[in-house]
Amino acid sequence: MRLHNVEKGDGFFHALLFRFISMVSGMRLPDAARIVMYHDDFYGKPMAAWTQAAMRGESNWSVGERELFAAMTAEWSSCTFCIKAHSAIASLVLDKTLVAATLEDFRLAKLSSKLHTILVFLEVFAKTPDELTAKHAIAALQNGITPEELEDAMAVVTLFSITVRLADTFNFEIPGDSDFSRAAKRLLEQGYVFGKSKLHGHPDHRALAEVLRKRVLEGPGISDIALRQAMAKRATGGPSVGEAVYDDLAQQIGHAAYNVTDEQVKKVVEKTGNEKAAFELIVAAAVGAGLYRWQKGLGILEETAEAE
Repeated sequence: MRLHNVEKGDGFFHALLFRFISMVSGMRLPDAARIVMYHDDFYGKPMAAWTQAAMRGESNWSVGERELFAAMTAEWSSCTFCIKAHSAIASLVLDKTLVAATLEDFRLAKLSSKLHTILVFLEVFAKTPDELTAKHAIAALQNGITPEELEDAMAVVTLFSITVRLADTFNFEIPGDSDFSRAAKRLLEQGYVFGKSKLHGHPDHRALAEVLRKRVLEGPGISDIALRQAMAKRATGGPSVGEAVYDDLAQQIGHAAYNVTDEQVKKVVEKTGNEKAAFELIVAAAVGAGLYRWQKGLGILEETAEAE
């Protein structure tokens, strides 16, 4: 983990909690949980709320299929931690051999026509959102996928487009296979929030996305709001932030977070003078990149609906 305070916990209580959870579970608390629990009013709570709704809420996509979408998002983004984490969960529900074959090349895997069709759409959505057109959505709709199912799948990929960027930027520790297996069983049973979560009806993805956007890009924090917004835009190929230290990191997070270096993160911490401020800026860039895809996808869905 590249930020010490995220690694050890946000204050004395979280430090004790991290140690307690690790002791009870018999494994180190995964870094994916640490970033959600750190400065949680800023990022963790709105992100966990949407993730839990998207991954465990009502949907025509099974839990296993949604976990497969998350694993494929990680594969398309070259995020080792998230590939291992979500393929492990998907393999508890779906055929393990099929999950492995899908990750290797989904076009050759023995998937249902519906799963193959949605993955063709999601690959463009995740990797090259500027190339996404109404034709991609129409092809999915003509192959039996409903607009609601498209939106559910886009929500999963949006969320994990954010998560994979944070995993690589913060340099998550990669656990052993046995720890991934134990974590997968817990996540399958409990989901993405601590404690019980009540989910009612189909998720309102648009409202949940807006809560996340407003909190991270417009809400109070240690860092400057305008700088957060500039980092978010730069991560989508927008204009220069102005200062190279921020500009370089935002571009890297947006384009290929797996290439982020210790030095890039260190420079942002030094520039801000505060790890929490650096955390906010990194999160802003990742959220900007994810929500850029979300907005592109929604625009395509609306365009498709108008054409009918």
